[in-house]
Amino acid sequence: MKPSSALFALLVVALLPVGCATGPSPANEAALKKRFNQVDSSGDGKISRDEFTDFMIEEAFAMYDRDGNGYVTLDEYVAGGGTERGFKAINKSGSGKVTLAEAKKSELARHQMAMPFDEADADGGGTGYVSYEEFVAFRGKIRDAVR
Repeated sequence: MKPSSALFALLVVALLPVGCATGPSPANEAALKKRFNQVDSSGDGKISRDEFTDFMIEEAFAMYDRDGNGYVTLDEYVAGGGTERGFKAINKSGSGKVTLAEAKKSELARHQMAMPFDEADADGGGTGYVSYEEFVAFRGKIRDAVR
């Protein structure tokens, strides 16, 4: 799902845990660690490109699926800032309803949602994983950008 600029900003902000718009505090640190663990679905202490991409697609899907019925229609997609062309590229089945599974299989959606990963994987070596420290640093960049 190729998000609009506004939706994309909202998705990136989705990486920010609630209450972390301010400086570090024990509560904010706990919320940030909880968010990191949500993205780190394997629980190995690092976020892979696939984990990051799946998380971003899930967040976008929830935003597009306004009525919460488990699929996104063309009308919902366009209302969220997408285009008919983008919807058709994702809706390979041609059913007129994009499911989360279909969105996760879409090359277009995977490409678009993985774009912030390289910025977060900022250790210079491009390890292909985001450590907790990189996640915290990336979150700081996001926080500063949305102020």
